[in-house]
Amino acid sequence: MRRSVTFLLAAAFLASGCGGSPRPEGNTLVIAIESNPSTLDPRLATDAYSSRLSALLFNGLMTQDRDGRLVPDLAERVETPDPRTYVFHLRRDVRFHNGQPFTSADVAFTIASILDEKTRSPRRSDFSRVEAVETPDPHTVIIRLDAPYAPFLTAAATGIVPTDLAGQSPESFAKAPIGTGPFRFSAWETDSRVVMKANASYHGGPPRIESAVFKIVPNDTTRVLELRKGSVDLVQNAIPAHAVEFLREDPGVEVMTRPGINFSYLGFNMEDPLLKKRAVRAAIAHAIDREAIIEHVLQGLATPARELLAPTNWAYADDVESYDYDPARARALLDEAGLLPDKNGWRFAITYKTSTNKERVQIGESIVQYMREVGIDARLRSLEFGTLYDDVKRGNFQMFGLTWVGVTDPDILYYAFHSESIPENGANRGRYANQRVDELVTRAREVTGEAERKSLYAEALRIIAHDLPYVPLWYATDVAAMQNRVEGYDIWLGGDLRGVLAASLAGALESDRSGEQ
Repeated sequence: MRRSVTFLLAAAFLASGCGGSPRPEGNTLVIAIESNPSTLDPRLATDAYSSRLSALLFNGLMTQDRDGRLVPDLAERVETPDPRTYVFHLRRDVRFHNGQPFTSADVAFTIASILDEKTRSPRRSDFSRVEAVETPDPHTVIIRLDAPYAPFLTAAATGIVPTDLAGQSPESFAKAPIGTGPFRFSAWETDSRVVMKANASYHGGPPRIESAVFKIVPNDTTRVLELRKGSVDLVQNAIPAHAVEFLREDPGVEVMTRPGINFSYLGFNMEDPLLKKRAVRAAIAHAIDREAIIEHVLQGLATPARELLAPTNWAYADDVESYDYDPARARALLDEAGLLPDKNGWRFAITYKTSTNKERVQIGESIVQYMREVGIDARLRSLEFGTLYDDVKRGNFQMFGLTWVGVTDPDILYYAFHSESIPENGANRGRYANQRVDELVTRAREVTGEAERKSLYAEALRIIAHDLPYVPLWYATDVAAMQNRVEGYDIWLGGDLRGVLAASLAGALESDRSGEQ
């Protein structure tokens, strides 16, 4: 296997004619990513790269550290005099990238804009409990809720935008944003790159590099080749599993791994006439050999999952129903549902949608083959990611494969499974509805004690595992591969790219950037 991987990569390299644009000169870190972000506005970000890149341009009142723990960010400290009131004492040394001072008015504006239906923010439900935002002075914000809302501090990690968007229209702001973050927006060339410059006045201390270029390289092999030849410095979680061992043997490349929390799953359209039947969903779950896919396609760089929350999450439930690989059980369930094979051996036809990413296609081909082995005439349809994502949000699918990234707050269960969280109000893309789950995840938002919240989430997770709106697949191992001259980079939980803040390039000279904005 290793020799064939080496041969294929070398052949692709020769065929490319050593193509690809040369890396920029100077103290610039080039990071290869798989696809365009859909937006750089943190109020609108839902896809992985929109969230990861906007986190480098913006700060929230709170943030998550390397291990997913909530800590103050634009707030120096937070007081909670009662479960419905949050008092944020703001830092006084923060400016937006255009030089405008950050004040409490910006917080009030950001929250109001998220709650404005015209903004169509997917964060709207996170702030729906906000009853009043008071700004007694430029450095204090008092947020009053109409009822206790336990995940509010997680919601408060949403990036703060400047009052009136610094004079820009919402559309132009999303493409050329102004934040308070460690990097300033410089350029966005669709399907090519996003360029950011270090914010020398950043309140947390400037990055060690002068600029970061996020180079959009959709092809897996091309990303690996560009890393090896040095036109790319870093790739994180966008490395085909079969190439990881190959890169480990390259003396010019360092590979780092970390147990991950990014959750891959198979989603169902719960309004589909066939898939609305639980027996069909359970049969599909039993038909798929996850362990084999992890071993042969992902080269062991994942661990099997039973639920959306990773085992490291404080609300993880270890007693949910699981679906081991059992094709005989799958066939029996389909027989019991009256879905018997026709003269050609097929019980029914179904389409599984995935992205055009080569590894995703390989996974999809495996899943489709497993379904075909129990008599389901499954067909794979691979789409460019933006098209796939739009189809999934609109409900235009029978089955699809996606990955939740960076999940740390169990309130994700409300966002993904509450019956009122159908897009655009949330991410219940399969149109799942269970009244008891609605009650549990709503109640879990209203109580502040962790023990009681854990009990509520545990019951919800057990019901969700039984109902199967998702087939849990695995938690992917986080992998970063970089040129040896990259120093100080560390993997943050869930593929967050803020490891670039401490990264530097050996031998690169830092210019005097004092006074830049």
